[in-house]
Amino acid sequence: MEYLLSFILVVGIIILVHELGHFLAARAVGIRVDRFSIGFGPKIVAVQRGETEYRIAWVPLGGYVKMAGMIDESFDTEESEFDPEDPRLFINKKGWQKILVISAGVIMNMILAAVVLWGVYATRGIPTVPEQLETVIEAPVPGYPAAEAGLERGDRIVSVDGEPVKLWEDLVDVIYARPDKEVTVEYEREGRIESVVLTTREERQPGSEVPVGKIGIGPLLEYEPVGAGKAFVYGWVATWSILKQTAQAIGMLVAGQASVKDLAGPVGIAKMTGDTAREGFGNLFELLALISVNIGFLNILPVPALDGGHLVLILIEAVRRRPLSTRIKIWVQQIGMILLLALIAVVIFNDVMRLR
Repeated sequence: MEYLLSFILVVGIIILVHELGHFLAARAVGIRVDRFSIGFGPKIVAVQRGETEYRIAWVPLGGYVKMAGMIDESFDTEESEFDPEDPRLFINKKGWQKILVISAGVIMNMILAAVVLWGVYATRGIPTVPEQLETVIEAPVPGYPAAEAGLERGDRIVSVDGEPVKLWEDLVDVIYARPDKEVTVEYEREGRIESVVLTTREERQPGSEVPVGKIGIGPLLEYEPVGAGKAFVYGWVATWSILKQTAQAIGMLVAGQASVKDLAGPVGIAKMTGDTAREGFGNLFELLALISVNIGFLNILPVPALDGGHLVLILIEAVRRRPLSTRIKIWVQQIGMILLLALIAVVIFNDVMRLR
């Protein structure tokens, strides 16, 4: 139940804010919105308010805002009745208005991350790094070997394969030198020395072809209290940093330096949110910000059925100075959705295999 509730909280907020961006932008430029849906497929509950139906549906893999006069990925077979000359149709809006509406969801994802991190930093402070960083670990990254092996926040790493480590940089050097290797990690917990055997994950650093080993840990940091103004700036700086890291990860995936096996799907995210919830709301909201940026960035990629795919179609129509046929739009969206669902199936399979 803890995993389920934390997953619903995190993913529900992200989807709601994303779709709210599309909804508010559509209303701002005068587009009629027929439906605002959290989830796909048959409805669980629905309420009609004015010309818009608000619903929660059974398939929690996203959501959609059904705008009059737009071919979308909602799998909605109900056709809206409208006059082709109606100025409130999506297709009859100016190019910049269409771009604003399609981009608004991603923009809201970034704003959500920055605001959440602002709140976290304002209440907890900003992390600081001492001159000599000891080998005491922060909460392990969910899904990585350290977390799966049972290492916890506050554990002090003493040695790796019998090689003593006193400073964090020594620990990094030892682990990095053992990609995809079984290692014995000795650690101190509450005055007792314990050990665990785990297998490092092989990854590549951005811009490097040399594989390194990782176990998914970070150093335990101190936190410096800051005012609301400085926390606001740090929230945006951290959001930008997450965005750059996400872009680098996608670049590595495209370049073949990373594998689809490294991606987390709904099951993996549910496990991460559940594990992180146990560490406190501060860490959970930091994870929410991370996932929000990741989802926002992925949505803006030029892939059919995603927001970026819609933007590509809008730009093509702007260059052609006439709209694409409805048949072509439907074909592109259907192909894109099939590929997207296939990718989701693959990452869910990987999630399940990692849990075994």
